[in-house]
Amino acid sequence: MQKSLFLLTASLWISLLGRGQGADTSTVAKNAANAPLALYQAATIYSPHLYNGPRYHIYDSRSKEHQFFQVEDWQKGSVHYDGQLFENVSLLYDIVKGYVVARHPERSGLVQLQSERIRHFSVAENHFIRIEKNEEKGIEVPTGFYQLLYDGETQVLARRIKERQEQIENNKVTVYFPPKNFFYIKKDGVYHLIRSKKAALNLYNDRKIALRKALREDRINFRKAREQALVQMATQYDKLRP
Repeated sequence: MQKSLFLLTASLWISLLGRGQGADTSTVAKNAANAPLALYQAATIYSPHLYNGPRYHIYDSRSKEHQFFQVEDWQKGSVHYDGQLFENVSLLYDIVKGYVVARHPERSGLVQLQSERIRHFSVAENHFIRIEKNEEKGIEVPTGFYQLLYDGETQVLARRIKERQEQIENNKVTVYFPPKNFFYIKKDGVYHLIRSKKAALNLYNDRKIALRKALREDRINFRKAREQALVQMATQYDKLRP
């Protein structure tokens, strides 16, 4: 696959150079320099390697809410799949079942990407990484995708999930997908589930007073803005590290 993409890129690049004869040499040179990368990126969008998962079916399409992250519409993103980065891909993230879904660029139909082959993906500027539980390595968080909210020496991550619920309204079953968020701090290689401000401050015990002051000065209320507070605390802690 890689070889055929390279040959395609090379042939198109040569064609581009041929068409550029007689044009301004600086423009031709600039186009020639950018062409291989642009053509390669365009070609990888159509790679059958990415679209080899099972077909994905929309379920509960008549529910009042939806099972996806943020919005129900397609969003452009990227996915690192089997060691290769695919960009400008139309994606949905089903956070009820934990599936990343891609829309095939040529055929109608939705493809459920194989989760274990995804290292990370981004959608609408939200970056997710895959973490696999491994007690032998001290990784005791549930296997799945985690949104990376802050990435420094310390990391702040969010596990986004929704749970399908049914209610009977006017003798009809109505489906809801209430969201739940679980926040983790990775410090010194260990993941910690954070349920309260106290738990976060205890994790940063050697800088607890300074972090309280930072939140107070920035007027960040932990209960009302938990994500912002956790990111601010981790950022300040990394700055204060010796």
